[in-house]
Amino acid sequence: MCKPSAEEESVDSAVKRLLDENDIRAITAVYSDAVSHLDAGRAASIYIDAGIVEITGNRITGRAAIEAGMRQSFAEFRLLQLIAHGGLIVVEGDHARARWSTIELTVRQNSTNLNIIFGRYEDKLVRLSEGWRFEHRVFSMAGRSQVELGKLQFDPTFFDTLTYFT
Repeated sequence: MCKPSAEEESVDSAVKRLLDENDIRAITAVYSDAVSHLDAGRAASIYIDAGIVEITGNRITGRAAIEAGMRQSFAEFRLLQLIAHGGLIVVEGDHARARWSTIELTVRQNSTNLNIIFGRYEDKLVRLSEGWRFEHRVFSMAGRSQVELGKLQFDPTFFDTLTYFT
């Protein structure tokens, strides 16, 4: 059996890195989609059991507690759209770090305003047998603004058409 050349090892390493990055982008997309569908169970499912989330200084530890916190928070919204983009990912073996710029669009129950929140997530991830999972997510808010819903062209049927995409 021949030993792979340095070039072949380099290509294998690059392919593994790209696959890991793709998997991390995929779970980040699952998280964003779950939040946007107000699905606390699915959003929390991609944390490790002892996962930690910190949102603007509030820290929750443990997947079950994260799910309960999300469920409580999500009940306050009729719309919550999370857009995570511009992800930078560094993989180091079975651990990774990632940073995402975010935009959140929210409408609270009985509110007449759309909130626009700008910020970022900084993540620590770990590879488990079921794939990459969030170990620790920290959200920092850069700023926010409000727009009166009456100033928007708004499709009220949009909320009725949200479905889980597999």
